[in-house]
Amino acid sequence: MANEIKYPVGIQTFSEIIEEKYFYVDKTALIHRLAHRAKYVFLSRPRRFGKSLLMSTLEAYFKGKRELFKGLAISNLESEWTEFPVFRLDLSGENYVDTSRLVENIGFYLDRIELLYNLTSSGSIATRFKQLILKAHIKYNKKVVILIDEYDKPLLDCLHDDQLHETLRNELRSFYSCIKACDEYIRFAMLTGVSRFGKVSIFSGLNNLRDISMLPEYNDLCGISESEFRRDFNRSVADFAEVTGMQHSEVWDSFKTMYDGYHFAPTGEDIYNPFSVLYAFEENRLDSFWFATGSPSYLIRLIENNSYPLDRLDGQRRTEAQLGNITDLRYDFVPLLYQTGYLTIKGYDHETGEYTLGFPNREVYQAFWTSLKNHFFRTRGGGSDFDVRTLTDDFLEGRPDDFMRRLRALFADLPSEPERNKEIHFQNMMAIAAKMLGLNVRTEIHSAAGRCDMQVITDRFVYIFEFKINGITQVALEQILDRGYAIPFSADKRKVFLIAANFSTDDRTITDWLIQTIN
Repeated sequence: MANEIKYPVGIQTFSEIIEEKYFYVDKTALIHRLAHRAKYVFLSRPRRFGKSLLMSTLEAYFKGKRELFKGLAISNLESEWTEFPVFRLDLSGENYVDTSRLVENIGFYLDRIELLYNLTSSGSIATRFKQLILKAHIKYNKKVVILIDEYDKPLLDCLHDDQLHETLRNELRSFYSCIKACDEYIRFAMLTGVSRFGKVSIFSGLNNLRDISMLPEYNDLCGISESEFRRDFNRSVADFAEVTGMQHSEVWDSFKTMYDGYHFAPTGEDIYNPFSVLYAFEENRLDSFWFATGSPSYLIRLIENNSYPLDRLDGQRRTEAQLGNITDLRYDFVPLLYQTGYLTIKGYDHETGEYTLGFPNREVYQAFWTSLKNHFFRTRGGGSDFDVRTLTDDFLEGRPDDFMRRLRALFADLPSEPERNKEIHFQNMMAIAAKMLGLNVRTEIHSAAGRCDMQVITDRFVYIFEFKINGITQVALEQILDRGYAIPFSADKRKVFLIAANFSTDDRTITDWLIQTIN
């Protein structure tokens, strides 16, 4: 019978998963390797990717809870099972609107450590932290294990506020510096988060912190690898097929298309999003589960404030150093998209040391553009009346005048807002509209004579666009012809439409257009 398997949806505590017999993908061999090969570790992974469960598992291991690991890979690797004092902090459960929230939240965890180990401390959070590490070491004659989950949540909360961001950065720097100051009393320390905020400036002198975020050997430390998915989910796939009426092969393919595709190293297996996979099997349906738990509101604010162009996110290339630096988001937010899971590694050039990035899977691609559509295409009535289906039908049926009229009406009905760069804003609107069509849409197509703004290709028609901002449509049409944008389709049997359009920044809509047909 379907759903006899207990999926740990929303459960991040290792002991509860084991004791209550929830489904568990065994990561303990990797955890054992990590615990014995490094002392100070940093791991960056997107939200809802299993970082908290990883930290909970490490906590159980370092507390010597051998009984929880019976039958798992680590039971054949570990023989000593030493119990250490474990200090675990989680900075995710707060909205950091000022410094006091940070101090109060860290203070809560320090209070809890005092209760757990019958210790006392006083002073600032940094001073208390050092006191507790030393006192725990003396009292138990064991070195201390430190686990800090979502270390960067305070910094992500204030990306739009430079002053607050710097204030919280300094407070965290002071707190994390205690780890280096107490080196002789520490057995193991690990910090996890979404982002990699210049670890030198944040961790202040902790220069032996090992960043394992992009190491091939830890590519699948969080998430579900392709081999794990094929090994552990046969029963789940059978149950899903029984409930939905799908063929087994169709279920495998659908999950891969929807939730697979992540890579966190230049080599290694595909990684599935664990949150979405477990939810899909629990509810016997495919949906955007991961994306639904947190829309990228902070990304939208950054796009609006900094006029990022959106039309060429797929195929962006960055070095590892660039991907690890989000200290100045005014110029480049691609590293943030990578670190937060909206883009992932799709290729690596060993000669240049550059990674090629792209959307990992259908869930992220569709949900990302939908969220942008819902924000950028808000009409004066407060909702989004952007009818993607009707606009798509216009393209499929060869009605260019109709879809241009719809776009003009749509732009005219949007509320007036003071965009920093009106040209980039219009280009972003067109990129969002194009992505939502679900058709073969290409933007900024390079040729020997120039660069075509956009092409939309269907089974029966080809649409070639050239847009002008406060320009002349006739000039745009002549540009299409003079630069030979239609030449690649000269032997094509499909009908080709050349469309030149002008966007007025004063009227904030498409004011006029010209259409020429090539049969």
